[in-house]
Amino acid sequence: MTSRERILAAINFKEPDRIPVDWGMVTISGIHELAYRNLLQYLGKEEEIVLTDPVQRLALPSEEILEMFGVDSRVVWANPPSNWKFEEEPNGNWYDEHGVYYVRNEFYSDFREYPLAKAESIEDLKSFRMNDPEDSARFEGIRDRAKYLYENTDYAVVGGNTMAIYFIAWSLRGYENFMADTAFDPKFSNYLMDMIVDWWKAFMDKYLKEIGEYIQIMWTGDDWGSQTGPLIHPDDFRKNVVPRFRDVIRFMKDRSDAKVAYHSCGSVMWCMDDFVDMGVDIIQPLQANAKDMDSKAIKEKCRDRLVIHGGLDNQGKFHLDKDIVIDDCKEKMKIFAPGGGYLYATGHNIQANRPPENILAIFDACKKYGKYPITIS
Repeated sequence: MTSRERILAAINFKEPDRIPVDWGMVTISGIHELAYRNLLQYLGKEEEIVLTDPVQRLALPSEEILEMFGVDSRVVWANPPSNWKFEEEPNGNWYDEHGVYYVRNEFYSDFREYPLAKAESIEDLKSFRMNDPEDSARFEGIRDRAKYLYENTDYAVVGGNTMAIYFIAWSLRGYENFMADTAFDPKFSNYLMDMIVDWWKAFMDKYLKEIGEYIQIMWTGDDWGSQTGPLIHPDDFRKNVVPRFRDVIRFMKDRSDAKVAYHSCGSVMWCMDDFVDMGVDIIQPLQANAKDMDSKAIKEKCRDRLVIHGGLDNQGKFHLDKDIVIDDCKEKMKIFAPGGGYLYATGHNIQANRPPENILAIFDACKKYGKYPITIS
């Protein structure tokens, strides 16, 4: 099969010739710049490292590395707006396009100053304007890039911009402030979420008009699980969150036939049915060692309803002995791959402390053991 045929088979719950690999370019299935630098040094290669996400400090793998790892997809992002570009201060701090101030720590960047931190009323929210979602600079050239990939390569084409609601609200308002808002002033928090939904609709309308006919996967998501359970009360999630994501996902699907992949960290077995209700097609990353996230139970829960993306244990095993990493990869392929409905990827981004030989082992394992029919002992 071609790469595109392989991914299309998997996301339609059919068994392709081998497990397809979808990794490295989306900001929730990538590689930390330090891990990438160490990998390049290990391989004896030199590249200019380009960041795809300055918050998580993710590097863009080169075409050579993507081919080496057998990645079956390529991503098309929107561009930065015309009135903003990523610029770090000497201390590594920076502002995003909405005026959120990020402080660089050892490995990542954390938001520290929030433009809506002092907002007290809905009127205060009405007076705030996020950066223009329809700025034409965002969309210049992306149709040509998507069309080229679709017509001149065999790769599956992915829309890489990830629509999020809670994460944007946290960054604009502050994490503690917004979580308190949801509990004590839901009218305020819901108004802010609706502002963000409207922003994403305006963005996605133009984004998908440019690339929607060429892509096979598009992304959305927010984190709903902590390590041990729901991040918010399930009743609040179903009342206030599910309808908004259902609305946006329906909006996206009206503009593209692509499947919708949804990212959420943590323990999310409790809301798998809600993801289906929202219109999600692919769930990522399945944090393998969070509470209640048993791989076999997940496979049964998702079977013929949700495609599983990733699920490898990069939180608890990727930095350990290489044989432990390989065993984890084999176990996940053995459980998730039969019957199709599985895209191979790391459970989240490959973090800074992952040894290069383990990174290579992850993708070598898929090449060695990922051919259908799956016969891993």
